Amino acid sequence: MISQFTTRLIGGVLSAVCTLSLNTSAVSAGPQDNTRYGPGVAKIEVSDTYGDRPLAGDIWYPTNTPGRMQKADKSKVWEMAPADPNGAPAKGPFPLIVVSHGMYGNTFNQAWLGSELSRRGFVVAMVNHPGTSTFLRDPDQARELWKRPADLSRLISYLTGPSDYRALIDETRIHAAGHSLGGFTVMLLAGARFDSARYETACNVETPPVACGVLKGWSVAETPGDQGAMQADLKDPRVSKVISMDLGGTPVFSRASLGAIDIPILVLGSGRADMLNQDVESRALSRALPDTMTRHIELKDAGHFDFMGKCKPEGFAILQEHEPGDEIVCIMGSVERAEQHQRIVEEILSFLGS
Repeated sequence: MISQFTTRLIGGVLSAVCTLSLNTSAVSAGPQDNTRYGPGVAKIEVSDTYGDRPLAGDIWYPTNTPGRMQKADKSKVWEMAPADPNGAPAKGPFPLIVVSHGMYGNTFNQAWLGSELSRRGFVVAMVNHPGTSTFLRDPDQARELWKRPADLSRLISYLTGPSDYRALIDETRIHAAGHSLGGFTVMLLAGARFDSARYETACNVETPPVACGVLKGWSVAETPGDQGAMQADLKDPRVSKVISMDLGGTPVFSRASLGAIDIPILVLGSGRADMLNQDVESRALSRALPDTMTRHIELKDAGHFDFMGKCKPEGFAILQEHEPGDEIVCIMGSVERAEQHQRIVEEILSFLGS
C-alpha cells in the first residue's frame, strides 16, 4: 500500500512519462541475458458491457525480434522499460499474466515486469483501475473496491474473447499478479474474502495497519450494501496461480477463506519493511494460507517500491529537491533495484514453472 505522501509523485512525476517518446537506438542485451523473445507492447481498451467503468492499459507480448528494444527517455527520474511498440507478435499460445497496480498507481509501475516476462514467453496485461489510479481518482469508484478484481476478470474475458490477442493466449495457463493494493486485489481473485468483522477489529486500534487508513479514507464497506458486495466471493476460477507482491490488506481477509484457497500462491515480501509491517501483511498471509499451496519469499534488503520501476541514478536527488518526502521511492532504487528486479523475476519464473 502506498502512503499518502507518495501520491503526489504517482500523480505527478509518473504521469509525465506516460506519453512515450522513443529514441531510435536499440538496447543491447546484457551479458547474462538468455531471453528468447523481444518485448512487444501495445495499448488496449477493454470492450464489454460496462458502460460506467471503462478500462484501458497495456499488453506486453513476445516478439521474434529480441534485438529490437527501444527505450523511452521521457522522465528525469524513472528509467523506462525496454519495448518494441506494436511489434509483430511471435506465434503463441503463451501463458497470460494479468497485473494489478497499487494505490493511485498505473500500468507504468510494473512495465518493467511486463517487459521482462514478455521476453521470456509470457503475455502480460494490465489496466488502470478506475477511481484508484494515477489518472482517475474518484471517491465513489474507490469505495467500490470489489470492482478491482472484477476489472481483472473483465480483462481476461476480453483478451480470451473478442480481442486481437486471443490466439496468443493459452487459456489453461492464466495467472494474476499485483503489487501493494494490487496484491490485495489479486488475493480476492484467488478466493480470499473480505471480512467486515475483522475489518472493524483490526482497524479500531491505537496503531492500525497502513491498509486501514486507506480503506477507512475511501469509506469502504460502510453501508450494508457495500459490506455485502465486499464480502462476496470474487474468485475467478480461470486463474490458476497468483503472485502477491508486498500486499497491504491481509488483516481484513477472512481466515477461513484464506485457508480454503486451492491454487498456488507466491507471497513476495519486502525484507526492508519500509512501508508495511510484514508480521501483519505478507508473513501473516503466508501463515494463513495452506502450506501446500504457498511459497513465501521475503526478499532481503528489498523495499516496498522495489516492485516498481527502476530510478535513474540522479532520481533520488531530483525528488529530494523538488518533491521532499517522495524521494523514498528511489531509496536504493537504481543499481540495487535492478538486482532486486532480477531476483523478483527469477522467483516468479520458478513459481510459474513449478
